Amino acid sequence: MNQQKQSQPATLEENIRAYEAQQEELEKYYKGKYVVFYNCERIDSFDNFDSAAREAVRRFNRGPYLIRKVGEKEIIRLPSSVILPHIS
Repeated sequence: MNQQKQSQPATLEENIRAYEAQQEELEKYYKGKYVVFYNCERIDSFDNFDSAAREAVRRFNRGPYLIRKVGEKEIIRLPSSVILPHIS
C-alpha cells in the first residue's frame, strides 16, 4: 500500500470495485448475506442489514465502507446518517 492508503481509508468507489472483483466468489459462499467491505477488504458477513450496519459503525464509525447484500443487483446509495440514525 502507498502512504496515502495507509493514512486514509479507501473510498466508497474503491470498496465497490473490490466487491465487484470478488463478486463471483461472494455469490458462491455468501449469497443472500450482507457483507461489509472496508479498505477494499471483506470484513465479515451477516444475516441482516441491521447487524452489518451496527458492526460497521462500531468498528469504522462513519466509514466510508460498503454494506451489500450478496446477489442483489440494485444498489441504493444513502449517507449512513440517513439510514442509520438510531445507531451510534
